[in-house]
Amino acid sequence: MAKNKTGKYFKYAIGEIVLVVIGILFALQINTWNENRKATNEEVKILYALQADFKITKERIQKTMVEQSRVLRYSEILINIHERQNRTEYEFFNTHLDSLDNLINYGSAWYRAEPVTGAYKSLISAGKIDLIQNESLRHLLAQFIADFESGFEDQESSMHLLNTINQEISGFTLKIGSNKFRKRFNITPRKKDSYDIAETFFTNDSFFGNLYTKLFIESNRLKRQELMLTHTNSILELINDEIK
Repeated sequence: MAKNKTGKYFKYAIGEIVLVVIGILFALQINTWNENRKATNEEVKILYALQADFKITKERIQKTMVEQSRVLRYSEILINIHERQNRTEYEFFNTHLDSLDNLINYGSAWYRAEPVTGAYKSLISAGKIDLIQNESLRHLLAQFIADFESGFEDQESSMHLLNTINQEISGFTLKIGSNKFRKRFNITPRKKDSYDIAETFFTNDSFFGNLYTKLFIESNRLKRQELMLTHTNSILELINDEIK
């Protein structure tokens, strides 16, 4: 009888242990499920934040590329006129100073898109990048940020070149403005201002040498912007697939 009771108690104990283990496993499973659900919800919030940032980034890059394309086009027009040394063209722009003013101002302008990276940087600083399950998306995000932070060219040299160009055109834009003001109010130009503004400008070899260098840099910057736009579109496509 004692042996029978011992066997029953032993079976009962094993049953209790099994039930406790099952209960623990069940609780762990529920806890894991809750943690996964929280992680998934947080990932969705992160993806929406990234989506909002990269939509703005895409708009900025597209607008910048439009402006950059115009800068390149106007720079090429200026350089072609300089190379042709055509008196007829000088006379045309001397008569239409507004056209010359636009060519100079836009041809010597500088544009660069600044992406919105707040959501990504917050994700990195919080150590939560692994919440993004899509490995391809994580890779593209890292590559985009790295490409942007590496820069488009030697920033210091570019700014020095831009300042030099602006200094060279400042005198011409002032003369153009003075001449347009006199014509608008039918004021007879002074003798010392009666020279051909366009001819003087287009024969300035120093300015056009710098403008040609800037044209080369601007072309490379446009290519980098095109690459950034491609990455941005890919990132947005992956995000859209994840949050469907």
